[in-house]
Amino acid sequence: MALIVLHMLPTGLSPLTNAVSQYGVTSYRVGYRIQTIAMGIAAVAAAIGISELGVSGAPVVVGLLALFGAARLAISWFPMDVPGTARSESGRRHGVLALAAFGGATLAALRLGTDLGGSHVWVYARGPIDGLGIAMLVCLLSMGTARRSESMRRYFGLVERAFYTGTIAFLFVVAIELVRTR
Repeated sequence: MALIVLHMLPTGLSPLTNAVSQYGVTSYRVGYRIQTIAMGIAAVAAAIGISELGVSGAPVVVGLLALFGAARLAISWFPMDVPGTARSESGRRHGVLALAAFGGATLAALRLGTDLGGSHVWVYARGPIDGLGIAMLVCLLSMGTARRSESMRRYFGLVERAFYTGTIAFLFVVAIELVRTR
């Protein structure tokens, strides 16, 4: 919800071009922090719930979700560098945390889909989880391409928001299935 609100406020940032993390270097940084903390808590809660499923391979997914959650919980305390300024220690840490969060979320979705395939748990969620994992991977690779390609750079924000949409949908599917399993 915080991410939606940030997009509706007069921040001066473009969802098409600007990274989501840029909200953290504006006067709207509190909204960005709320968003990162909420996503971190959701990832940790998903990890705890999945740890109780008894699915083969679950410890790997739990570890990846814990990595994702921890990175999201920490990232807003290490703001990205303002575009056009020199690289700072905070900016470097932000980059590492972003890679950990995005990579952890993507690998968790891909691995959970695989692990569910060998179990009788969440039979109807396998397809959506597999599809979201693949979509997240495509978005992650596209973000890397957009960072390196001058012609694609203007679409970085759009691709990153597609990744966020996939990640939020993945956490939503997991939450629904955890509630249904109880």
